[in-house]
Amino acid sequence: MREAQFMAGGRSRSTVGTWFHWQGRATVALLMAAVLLVVAFSAVAYAAVPPKGAVTDVHVDIIGDSLSTGFKTPGVTWPDQEQTLIADMGFKADITNASENGAGYVQPGEAGDVFLDLVNRIVNSQSQVVVLFGSDNDTGQSGLTTAVQTVLERVKVLAPQARVIMVGPTSESNDADGQLTPIISALSQSASTSGADFVDPVALGWFQGAAKQYLSSDLEHPNTPGEMYLAQQMKAVLKPAISHAMHQDRLWDGA
Repeated sequence: MREAQFMAGGRSRSTVGTWFHWQGRATVALLMAAVLLVVAFSAVAYAAVPPKGAVTDVHVDIIGDSLSTGFKTPGVTWPDQEQTLIADMGFKADITNASENGAGYVQPGEAGDVFLDLVNRIVNSQSQVVVLFGSDNDTGQSGLTTAVQTVLERVKVLAPQARVIMVGPTSESNDADGQLTPIISALSQSASTSGADFVDPVALGWFQGAAKQYLSSDLEHPNTPGEMYLAQQMKAVLKPAISHAMHQDRLWDGA
């Protein structure tokens, strides 16, 4: 009798052990299934996120005044023509033009914007070349040097790696009366201290002498042929900067 009870007790304990054994296996199976589901959902979620696209073009931003908007020009602006000239050289660039008639570093344009506003509008971390073109609209304005430095500092914040090219105002003369001298001086000095490139169209004689033919009747804004002429001048300015950025991004064929 005691043996029977012992055996019965043994069978009872064996049954309990078997139950725990199967419960353990079931728990492990459920855990494995849960892990597989998490992995599967993670894979789907990851696949749903588009991969970061490769850099295909050098991003060039142009901030300027009416010399860059096509004002008084019944044709294609020089920034638009620049896009074609750059492509014809085998360069890969995407040019964004945020110029505004009448704008300067201090002088608001026809929409109330100064260069700082235009910079904030388009310059970003993807910008690789930033062109600041002009402006004779700042003639006689106070606070120019501070405004120029503020723009340069802002570009540095928005696009730390961008190459900045500052192009001074143009003139059909060599500015003998010195009206543009304060502007040219402020731009030149600010470019020097900030590490930006500075181009002086007056010193280079872009629209002087025989080149006056490329100006409209107001002797300030490019005419239709003048837009292409100005694009050619800017091609020489932009070529080294775009070339350098292309090498950095390995955009050359076979790079």
